[in-house]
Amino acid sequence: MSNATGIRLKIHYSFQLKPSIENTTLESKLDRILDLLQEQQYTELHKLTGTMTIHEVAYFLSKSVRTIERRIAKGLLRATYKEGNADLFLKKDVVQLYVTEYQKWPRQMP
Repeated sequence: MSNATGIRLKIHYSFQLKPSIENTTLESKLDRILDLLQEQQYTELHKLTGTMTIHEVAYFLSKSVRTIERRIAKGLLRATYKEGNADLFLKKDVVQLYVTEYQKWPRQMP
């Protein structure tokens, strides 16, 4: 039995092994694989550049614009730039909100 954690993300696994197989070696290898996958997701997150409008954020999160406005009021998302009357949000912040909302990484980055 072992665990791996990320931004509000937990992965638990448990295997029943034959007594002849050393459990700690397999668990340490699986932990290392999970750590590498987590690092890859963080790397992809930090490579994200650009901004999104509130409508694009709502579409990406499969939520209504009003729901996104409530998340903004709660402080879960913050507008970084303003273009005319439109607030613009960093894609990194939107992905972090996705992870908070769904407790998993998105299949595709925005």
